Order: sequence, then structure tokens, then C-alpha cells
Amino acid sequence: MQSQSDQGRVEMGGEPFSPQGPRPRWAGGSRRALIGCGALILLLGIGSMVFLLKAKDIFGWMMGELEAEIEESLPANITEQERTELSRAFDAAIETVQEDRVSPEGLRDLQGMFRDALGDEPKRLSREEVQELIEALDRVSGRSAGHGVDPPEAGLVEVPAVDASRLVTNPDQ
Repeated sequence: MQSQSDQGRVEMGGEPFSPQGPRPRWAGGSRRALIGCGALILLLGIGSMVFLLKAKDIFGWMMGELEAEIEESLPANITEQERTELSRAFDAAIETVQEDRVSPEGLRDLQGMFRDALGDEPKRLSREEVQELIEALDRVSGRSAGHGVDPPEAGLVEVPAVDASRLVTNPDQ
């Protein structure tokens, strides 16, 4: 028999009622997502800094790889002098970028030349295409085409070095 105090009370099995409601199954997922996104942002930041600090080295490596691909595509009737001039033009373009002197128009032209020369499928270059490539490399480096002599630096963009000690991060200091 139930007492008077037990009449209005219904007992159910399991846990008592929680004022916050049942805990969702995915409650810890948002924390893991935040940690994962934070780690991804950190890795992207580190990668960006490495790229900015090593951009010249990456460009030199890329140009070396492109030179090797171009050499495989050279025509059979190219002279040793033309091969040497092509190699010197590649070296001068790499040196110009590493010295922070580069012609943006020349880089744009060179990119188009590489895209046309290498394309999607391998092909043999003509002697005229090789000469055009040498001239495009010379425009990037500012060399006189075919002479290996540097002209006056008209049209080149000088990129000044930044003195990090002069940068102000907090204007109140």
C-alpha cells in the first residue's frame, strides 16, 4: 500500500531528471574541430613563412627543373653554342631573381613561353622557339640577347631590403 506522500509521485527507472537536459552525443566534437582547425591554420602559417623565406631558392630549383625539361625538348640540329647560350640565360635569370632585380613583364612573358614550350604533351622545340626562349630569359635578367652583357638597369624593379629593427609593432612604445 502507498502512503499519502507517495501518491503524487511517479517513479521511473534510470537517471533522475537533469535540469540541463540530456547531453548530446556530439558535445566533444566541437572542441576537436577547433583544435584541428587551429592546427591547420598553424601549419599553413608555418608553410607560408617557409615559402616567403625560401622563395628565391624555390624559384632556382624550379628553373633548374624547367631547364632540364627544355633540354630534353631541344631539336637535334641545335648547335653547342645555342645550348651554352640557353644555359647561360637560365643562370642569369636565376641570379637576377636571387639579387631581387627582376622585370615583371619579362617574368610574365617567360611564363607564357614555358607554357607554350612545355604544354600538356611533350614536343620537340624548333630552333626559332629556342631563340625566343633565350630572348625571354634575357628580358627577365636584363641581359642583351645573345651577348651575355648586362645593359643599363632601365625598366628593372629594385626590391629594397627591409630593416626589421625599424618596424614598429606597438605605436605606444
